[in-house]
Amino acid sequence: MYRFFIHRPVTSWMFMIAFILLGLYSLRVIPIDRLPDVDFPTVSIVTNYPGANAYVVDVNITREIEDQIATISGIESISSASFAGTSRITITFSLEKDIDVAAQEVRDAVQRALSRLPEGVDPPLVRKVDTSIAPVFVALLHSKTADYQTLAYWADKVIKREFERINGVGQVDLGGFRDNVLWVRIDAEKLYSRSLALQDVVDAIKKNHLESPAGAIYGKDREYIIRLYGKVKDPKELEGVYIRNGVRLKDVGFVEFTEDEFRGMARYKGEQAVALVVYKQSKSNTVAVVDAVKKRMEELNRELPPGMRMDYTFDSSIFVKDSVRAAIEEIIIGSLLTALVVYFFLGSLRLTLVPIFAIPITLLGTVFFIYQLGNSLNTFTLLALAVAVGIVIDDAIVVLESIFRRRYEEGLDPLQAGEVGTRIVIFALLASTASLVIVFIPIIFLKGVVGKLFGSFALTLVIAIALSYLVAVSFTPMAVSRLVKGKEPSNPFTKAYHSFEAFFDRLLRWSLDHKTIVIALSLISVFIGFQLFKATKKEFFPIVDEGRFLIRFETPTGSSFEYTRKKAEEIERILLKNPYADRFGMAVGQGVAGRPDVNGGIGFVYLKEGKRPHQAKIMEMVREEFKKVKDVRISVEPPGIVGPGGGRQVDLQYVIKGPSLEELQSISERLVKEFRNRPGYRDVDTDLRLNEPQVQIRVNREKLGDLGVSVEDIALTLNVLFGKFQLGTYELGAESYDLYVKALPDFVENRENLKKVFVRNAKGELIPLTELVEMEIAPGYKSINRYNRQYSFTFFANLSPEKPLANAVDELTSWLRSNLPPGYTFEPVGQAKEFQRAFQGLGFALLFALVGVYMVLASLFESYRHPFTVLLMVPLAVAGTFGLLFLTNTSLSVPSYFGVILLVGIIVRDAVLFIERIIQLRKEGMPTRQAILQARKERLRPILMTTFTIVSALTPVALGLTAGAELRKPLAIAVIGGIFTGLPLSLFLLPVIYELFDKLSLKTYHIRKENT
Repeated sequence: MYRFFIHRPVTSWMFMIAFILLGLYSLRVIPIDRLPDVDFPTVSIVTNYPGANAYVVDVNITREIEDQIATISGIESISSASFAGTSRITITFSLEKDIDVAAQEVRDAVQRALSRLPEGVDPPLVRKVDTSIAPVFVALLHSKTADYQTLAYWADKVIKREFERINGVGQVDLGGFRDNVLWVRIDAEKLYSRSLALQDVVDAIKKNHLESPAGAIYGKDREYIIRLYGKVKDPKELEGVYIRNGVRLKDVGFVEFTEDEFRGMARYKGEQAVALVVYKQSKSNTVAVVDAVKKRMEELNRELPPGMRMDYTFDSSIFVKDSVRAAIEEIIIGSLLTALVVYFFLGSLRLTLVPIFAIPITLLGTVFFIYQLGNSLNTFTLLALAVAVGIVIDDAIVVLESIFRRRYEEGLDPLQAGEVGTRIVIFALLASTASLVIVFIPIIFLKGVVGKLFGSFALTLVIAIALSYLVAVSFTPMAVSRLVKGKEPSNPFTKAYHSFEAFFDRLLRWSLDHKTIVIALSLISVFIGFQLFKATKKEFFPIVDEGRFLIRFETPTGSSFEYTRKKAEEIERILLKNPYADRFGMAVGQGVAGRPDVNGGIGFVYLKEGKRPHQAKIMEMVREEFKKVKDVRISVEPPGIVGPGGGRQVDLQYVIKGPSLEELQSISERLVKEFRNRPGYRDVDTDLRLNEPQVQIRVNREKLGDLGVSVEDIALTLNVLFGKFQLGTYELGAESYDLYVKALPDFVENRENLKKVFVRNAKGELIPLTELVEMEIAPGYKSINRYNRQYSFTFFANLSPEKPLANAVDELTSWLRSNLPPGYTFEPVGQAKEFQRAFQGLGFALLFALVGVYMVLASLFESYRHPFTVLLMVPLAVAGTFGLLFLTNTSLSVPSYFGVILLVGIIVRDAVLFIERIIQLRKEGMPTRQAILQARKERLRPILMTTFTIVSALTPVALGLTAGAELRKPLAIAVIGGIFTGLPLSLFLLPVIYELFDKLSLKTYHIRKENT
């Protein structure tokens, strides 16, 4: 193939230009996102059972459905929560499960469970959860002067609809939103004084506020549909409705069109607000979507009433843009540094341009292929492209240096030098490329979050490596063969290099004569590396400074909304005083992040741009300040790597399971008390909430029978007075609003008014509720959690920067093993689970990579011994990795582990270049020692050049000066550290091991020959 391109330069240029043009087009249209699409097959089931407490919901709804679901194959976990009136079940399937098949199987299982559910249960709602659709933008509409109804109208009826029309927007949710409703407020005492019951009010409204079809008229020439329009057009009309005995509704209450109950709210810097949470569609471009939303937001700001404004507290496109800009900067700087390396070694500016030109060809070609495969340009594909710079230029350098040597040292003409130089190294290039590709193949098939995230990283690198090989054997020979003309170029560095060659030759000869010393030094390096490995901090992912973090808070169980709101304002005051907080918004109460209660909320904090401490330090600062807020559980969480179904982004999450809720409560209290007092643990808490204050009402069935009252009569009466009883809708213009019946606020707020409730019996008499039931204040279950069909709670904790996740996992599991009673178990979830899964999977990937490299090299070399010789260089390099990680205080995390895997391919690549030439020379009949020295002479320069170019390409990444560098930096440090120790030692150890094995092989051969 290379001969074709050498003699067809125009075709070669057209071929390369095509790659560039396709890449530039793909760069314009490829989706740009923070992360790859991570869509875990997840299905949720929500079932409402009005009037039932958490225990009844758990026993009669949740367990029945779980029993049927458990028969479905491919389930990873079943988690459920039972609240008063609601059951929520989430089923997470393995990644291999088709989400449509999973959803249908769940629907079938729910259908089987329907016959076992009690009467009065609403049909279960089964839906697929698209975990790849994440919020990309959060805006808050706020005002100091506007009333809430006006704010809610603009948010819901205007802005939300405008945002939903934007291309790429999937949905827009409202936070802290209270819609307008039509309230029918009943004065219970006036009602009872007129001998009326709540059922009378309900019946009157039902009969006088409705629309209904009323038949049809079939005439000879025309037909007419008859429709009755009986709904009120004005709230005052409803007040005139007769209830009974000449009593109108206005006599016992009033009707008003106003906002819903104050059970949730949003705030922006202390002002009332409504949050608009924008979700993008799957596969859409995050940057394009957010830019369009922000543009429309600014346009709407000019149309809003005076005193009203929109600001944002979350913009995911900022970090994406910064990451893209940072990756481009690192690629450009890395390319310039590699150009300097090439120039220093070859002394020719013209020749330097050849490998440099290979970089955009390969990278743009890679962008084209990842776009065609449906991937996005994200943090991990950009990291792969930055890493690829060093690898891409290596292939071109090997071919370039070989042609350079044939032209100026052997005196061949340019075209002949191009052919011979390429032919000599093409097999070594193939072997090194194949070994590098095989290293990343197992990563593509890893499971879990790591497999989803780094699968795109590995795929991008594999494409770049393959394209790099094609460019190296097509464009590079053609270009170099036309540039190696005239005298051999030189500069002071090239002259110094010749002196270094002579010095290295003497060292190599000494090493070959003192094999024991070289091997001993290598073993000592490996031993030191192993000790440093044990001392290196281990974590899942480093905290990336995205300039934002999340606050979750919860007041004691049973706290009122007003109490929770005041605590939220305390948190706000602390954030207002923080010098680094730029913008922040809060959502408090019912409906926030799926909360069924009012005693909690969530806050989003955006940090100021420019010079400031790292996000992790600011979070620690905020945690210390939050200790001043009493009686509130507060967790400060970073924007983490997405997991199955999203969820809380805390460092440590474990589920503890068992048969008794009361025993789990005891375990939970002891566990929290223990770890809140241990150093290094932050935001320690569990989600077990059993002791909710309740008014428990128990009926006296004997009296019910004697007085002719049913339990349903009592339930209806209490639900209308103290609940939120819906009776249809109210239409105003083109909009529809809910209609609710409820007692006056003063009546509802005092529990003593339960003693003033009356129920109508079968004879039409009003019976006091106190004669029919017994009431007491007692704790009850607020929520009941289950995990994989067992009662459970989840333990949460964040860790200080000094606390390694691996150590925390060991400490927690040790405590649980020692303190859990028989029948109680635990397992990791969230980051702790992914941490264990990741390092197990990456360990397997590394082992598979080593075995795969051995098999590829054994096939190419047709030898069992030579691949083993090459792989012996890997431990030396890995020792250097742990050394530099330790010296730079960088943790062993998933990115640095990938650096180790990448390092295997790089070290093997250099070793293959060396040993392949030795094998060639041995086949030509050259003695072993002479073949080693000659191979050293021919391959030292390309090995040094490729090594220094990789280090140069990764140096900008390793310095970690750009946005999102925390995620990329560990990988670069791991590779550079391995190269710095692996290269010098392998340059001497590889020839030593080769000659040693060769002598052993020869000795074995002679022994066998003598025996035969």
